[in-house]
Amino acid sequence: MEGRPLNMDLFDKLTFPRLNLKDNTLDDNDLARRCPLDNGHACNTPQQDLGALDALPLELLQVLLAQLDLRTLTDFRRVNKRALQVVDSIPGYKAITTHAPNALRGILSIGTGRWITCETLHDKLCTVECETCGDFGGYIYALTCKRVCFLCLSEHEAYLPVPFSLARRKFGINRQVLDTLPHFRSLPAQARASGRRNTIRRPRNDDPFDGQSGNPLRFMAIIQAPTFKRSSQEVEWGAYCVGCQRSSKQRPRHFRRRFTKESFSEHLHECGHIRDGVHQDD
Repeated sequence: MEGRPLNMDLFDKLTFPRLNLKDNTLDDNDLARRCPLDNGHACNTPQQDLGALDALPLELLQVLLAQLDLRTLTDFRRVNKRALQVVDSIPGYKAITTHAPNALRGILSIGTGRWITCETLHDKLCTVECETCGDFGGYIYALTCKRVCFLCLSEHEAYLPVPFSLARRKFGINRQVLDTLPHFRSLPAQARASGRRNTIRRPRNDDPFDGQSGNPLRFMAIIQAPTFKRSSQEVEWGAYCVGCQRSSKQRPRHFRRRFTKESFSEHLHECGHIRDGVHQDD
């Protein structure tokens, strides 16, 4: 399979779009109700302007506003209808609200918008690979705005949040210092899910409980998000391999890995072609 292009019909035949699993990520918390967005609604002609800012060319204003953090940009958008109009015209912001509105909703809902700029989020949504391993990254870690795959978010220490109380006790720093670091608040539904899922006895040490994919802490700042191309705005969610769905939980045949058409060709070369729903070692 190496070097041979995979046509879309074959890709669709050998993959499937989603798993029948619920991980209690931010997406599972009814974000559309919790953080409704009014983007795309008709807007009447603004009666007020932006003062001195309106002296700038629109293109320059868009570039400057895209560098604001998402919390500030959202607040600025509420100033008046002209502000709303200008913010909604920012290409990166428009791409976010069109193709990945839950990424914006999730970031605002848990309070990490003050550390993430519009430009940064758009850049991550235009990134295909997991920043840790290079696989297709189907998620955004909303604490530090990293593109990540399921295996890395459920195994790597960089994606395991530390509670305030543990950070104070383990590192000996006070609340004032901690408040300057990126942090988030968990949503009520996730906190309840955490109480239900965390039935394993906690270890007797200072590190946060880690059952890896069974640890609800790992999913409290995780958002499923597609990737899209800057030029065409083509959206890609990735797909799961038919041949790996009943395999062991080990790379490269882990059933939670996702692929694009390009990366799936490489996967078939590495793991063998698929017959009767199973990779063939030949």
